Amino acid sequence: MVDPDGPQPWPRMLELLARDRDGLVADFLERLAALGRYSDGLIPDDDLRQTATDTFDMLTRRLSGLPLPGHLSDLPTRLGVRRARQGVAREDLLEAVRLDFRVLWAGLVRAGGADSAQILVLHVEEILGTVEQYISDVQAAFLEERAALERDSRAEAAQALSRLLGSGDRAAEVAAQVAPVLGVAVDGVFEVLFAAPCARPGRRSEPGGPARDGCLVWEFDDGVALVREGRARWPVPLEGMSGGAVPGVRGLAEVPAAIAAARRLARYARPGEGFARAEGVWPALARDRLLEVLPGFGREAVERVAALDVDVRARLLETLEHYTATGSVKATAESLYCHRNTVVNRLQAFREVTGLDLTVPVEAARALVLFSARRAAEGPEGGQSRA
Repeated sequence: MVDPDGPQPWPRMLELLARDRDGLVADFLERLAALGRYSDGLIPDDDLRQTATDTFDMLTRRLSGLPLPGHLSDLPTRLGVRRARQGVAREDLLEAVRLDFRVLWAGLVRAGGADSAQILVLHVEEILGTVEQYISDVQAAFLEERAALERDSRAEAAQALSRLLGSGDRAAEVAAQVAPVLGVAVDGVFEVLFAAPCARPGRRSEPGGPARDGCLVWEFDDGVALVREGRARWPVPLEGMSGGAVPGVRGLAEVPAAIAAARRLARYARPGEGFARAEGVWPALARDRLLEVLPGFGREAVERVAALDVDVRARLLETLEHYTATGSVKATAESLYCHRNTVVNRLQAFREVTGLDLTVPVEAARALVLFSARRAAEGPEGGQSRA
């Protein structure tokens, strides 16, 4: 006969544990609430209670070597899948299921009575193994389902972004349709970067990956487009990258044109200098566009400067750069560490050689365009997407 005041034998402890199911559930829910997990309302209270009830029924039956009824046999899989679809964080899920061991152990201590430690120690490996197998099965199902959801989401987002990039005159209409899929505001303010091929992230990007905290990625043959909404964090580190940048893009419908502009600007980026912006490269961009529609534009002036002695040419172009930055002879002299009369003489020499007076704004603008130090890098203007 078992001494009611002494330790209970293992089979009796398991029998009492099963009877104490409601106590186990209450203990679990109290501990979970104290941790602050699942406090965001993602999981209804009745879901938490029913899951805890099923979990302790299953664990108790496994420890007792009893067969599992149908609704418990696939519990770990159903729980992992359900939590993934509910959007629960992996850390929150694991913290919750790890509570099962502590709750189960406390229940066994209550069931075993005084001096039951020795019996529990003998079965601790069995208890741990049962709970850990449950945790492992739940986590595996959760990760598999979340990966499937992410694949589906990436595929849907890739199709949505592809539609937007090819929308042409229908950009506004398509933007309104795809904004919810991409997870960004149709009327948001965006920043667009286009990273040159040599500066791509170390591993291949996911084309059209779903917006992560307001960011989108699309890979082309000649580089990678990165789009972020507001001040969201970029999806990849930008250190060491170079290309083109277009900030302040107003509305999702303007993003395709902004990507095209960033791709063009990327051709003027210098390695190690980050991302070229319009305000920094507009003279070179304007020169190249003018030459496309007006072959021979400014040829005579350029040829006369090219015929100068190397040192003379360098001094004149250096003066052009510094003077047009401020329009001040004094400031130019200070930045070049020379006398102001030297600057005046160089301005006169430049006018004599090119016919352009840098003190006249419209002629200074023309000089900047003709003698921009930047050149567009060779490369495709409209490389096809790799999606």
